[in-house]
Amino acid sequence: MDEIAKEALLYDFYGELLSENQKEIFSLSVMDDMSLSEIAAEQGVSRQAVSAMIGRCRRILLSYEERLGLLKRFQDMSRAASEIKELAERLEGPEAERIKMLSDSILSRL
Repeated sequence: MDEIAKEALLYDFYGELLSENQKEIFSLSVMDDMSLSEIAAEQGVSRQAVSAMIGRCRRILLSYEERLGLLKRFQDMSRAASEIKELAERLEGPEAERIKMLSDSILSRL
């Protein structure tokens, strides 16, 4: 998985556990793709402070994932639902259609 996409997903799962300042700076970096200089100017701090904060946030988010594993579970469930849908597409009949509908429902909720 692309590192930026992984960081965005980690932020989606665990971002609310960061402080407001951490959320703001990490979001500007990962979600808004702002440079360290741009964030530093906007926040009124040094580039070094921004870099340190982003690194700290990455470590915190990865730590939550190591302990809770929500992102891994999400990815596993998504893969399993996709595989179920693919298998159901090889079948025929009302049961196959019901399986496709259920897998689509699961995927749309993830």
